[in-house]
Amino acid sequence: MQYTTLRKRLLKAIAFSGVFMFSNTVLSSAVFAEGACETCFSAQYWKTPDRGVDYPEMQDDAFRRSRASFGVAFQGGGNRAAPAALGQLRALHNLGWIEKIRYISAISGGSWTAIPYTYLKEHCAPSSNVYCAEDLFLGKYYSPAALGKVLPQIITLAKNKGTDVNSIPGFAPGSMLGAIGRANVTRKMFKAWKTGRFDESYSETLGKIYLEPFGLGRTKPSDPDSLFTWRRIDEDRIRSSRKNRPPTEVHYVERDRPYLIVGGTLSTQRIAINPQNKFRMEMTPLYTGMPVRRFPYDDGVGVGGGFVESHGYDHVTHRVETVGEETVLLLKLPQYGARIDRSRLNFSLSNMAAISGAAPVETFVNLPVVQGLLSNFGFPEHYTPIDQAVGDEIKLFAEKGNIYQKEWAHGDGGHEDNLGLAPLLARQVENIIVFANAYAPLDARQVQNCRKAFIALDKAPKGAQLKRSVRKTCERDMIGADLASFFVQTEDQIHNVGLTMLKNEGSGLTGLRRKYEDLLTLAEDLVRQRNVSCEEYHYDPAASVSHGIAYTPTICVVFLGLETAWAQPLLNNAPPSHRPEIMKALEIAPDGNSLINRRWMKGFRSSGFPHLGTFFDQDLHIIDTAPPRLFALSNLTAWKLQDADTLKQIKDAFFKNGLILE
Repeated sequence: MQYTTLRKRLLKAIAFSGVFMFSNTVLSSAVFAEGACETCFSAQYWKTPDRGVDYPEMQDDAFRRSRASFGVAFQGGGNRAAPAALGQLRALHNLGWIEKIRYISAISGGSWTAIPYTYLKEHCAPSSNVYCAEDLFLGKYYSPAALGKVLPQIITLAKNKGTDVNSIPGFAPGSMLGAIGRANVTRKMFKAWKTGRFDESYSETLGKIYLEPFGLGRTKPSDPDSLFTWRRIDEDRIRSSRKNRPPTEVHYVERDRPYLIVGGTLSTQRIAINPQNKFRMEMTPLYTGMPVRRFPYDDGVGVGGGFVESHGYDHVTHRVETVGEETVLLLKLPQYGARIDRSRLNFSLSNMAAISGAAPVETFVNLPVVQGLLSNFGFPEHYTPIDQAVGDEIKLFAEKGNIYQKEWAHGDGGHEDNLGLAPLLARQVENIIVFANAYAPLDARQVQNCRKAFIALDKAPKGAQLKRSVRKTCERDMIGADLASFFVQTEDQIHNVGLTMLKNEGSGLTGLRRKYEDLLTLAEDLVRQRNVSCEEYHYDPAASVSHGIAYTPTICVVFLGLETAWAQPLLNNAPPSHRPEIMKALEIAPDGNSLINRRWMKGFRSSGFPHLGTFFDQDLHIIDTAPPRLFALSNLTAWKLQDADTLKQIKDAFFKNGLILE
């Protein structure tokens, strides 16, 4: 008996170690016999539309008529982007603009706020611990003067190790700040891994932090992951389709919200991933997929090029049915995943958040020393449904012309488009606000250096080459690579190029020189106009591997930055005895300017408030930030959008484009 028990424990330990030591590519190569398709279910499939009016959500007449061609994009950046997006959403509500916005596009930390905001429940049971009050979720806005009076109390409470975050003003249960302030990612991550979630560990962790407080996570560990969709009629259709599957909760968008688009990436290889192997994917309430079809093995069997209903994204195509212009996929369980843990095969809101914001985990597992061991540890990968039947055999390597089961690696949305701008351009959105919640401040000195470099280049003999140091200055140091990638191909992002500024059409510049001129003009506008630039652009998807048709949008970039017009009244209205601790907590000088500018390891750590680190901020905890900084940041971004100069620029620009904002 003792020998049998010991043998069982040994076998379990070997199996556990095997899962830890090898990537899912190796595990997925096992072949299992597939019986009758008793658990198959159906889901709609759409090829990627060329025109914005042809996207599935636009076929809803009420949605299309009630909301203008108006979109907002929340940049990624972990627990910097999450409170920044919260403040911006709060301001959009205060201004009454949210009811006109058609699309919210969000990446990484921006999506961690946008997902629960979109799916916030309309009604909660009185006896439930789930909170769903919209005002509570968004929190109260504090002007700089009012903030100076309340921050000392928050700083004092945050210093006390025994203080429950939810007892701090602004961080009550049911508030998004409360959810962000209780991150503890590292502890929750290892707990999820130890309980057997493996490549879903990060997904489980983010679900507990950002979704569970609002009734959107797993109630019990034994429960299957919940599903999500758009409207109540979609929920009814999903339940009918999946009647042969175990019952599970289906969340739909209960409130009148803009349509949510969350960005991720799909990689056509698992280790040593370069920009050529990463492609943008979109996760939305109704559908999920990779817009552009790629052929990684040059055999005509590709991935992407369409969308499947989100509830079917983690499954394999068993049969394709086409009736008229409608394509329906009959989906089956993936053979490997179904034998391990069926409860995690539902594509959930936590999966969405984890794919979009996988940077912290993805960075560590892609270190050269551990790539081969942990290349898929900590964030989810999912089978990609296509509009062709997939064979039952799982294969490690592709064979020419063979459609087979393959588990594609997914990763952080910011590694392709950290602004969230690309999906709005693909849908030909006419009026766009980009909230550039960047990791480093706009550097006016580097903007001048970039201009001087191009003045020298223009005077140089014909054929003079652009130096690498100039590219670094203009693409990263002055404004950050995320904005730059929509004008020129950067070191890490090559698929976004396509924007040109209309006001530079008469400059006589062409080619790459023109692209840099547009980027430089944007940076100079932001410096001159206090971190706001509204311009007309021409977008040409043919310049990149994107999709869609060319058009001319008006884009307003609102760049995150510390401004004396916000910081000075904050300090002036704080009790004199508490000003030093406020300046220390927010890293600001007595004159209201930034106290430091680390630019440490390209955003790996804080560049000083409000440019909090994506991974580490003040303390060396992954995605964890002190409450005073979270509170101040969410109010700074709300203030910036409601600032009189910012409002005037945005309203005037969109008015010229036919959108009237009261």
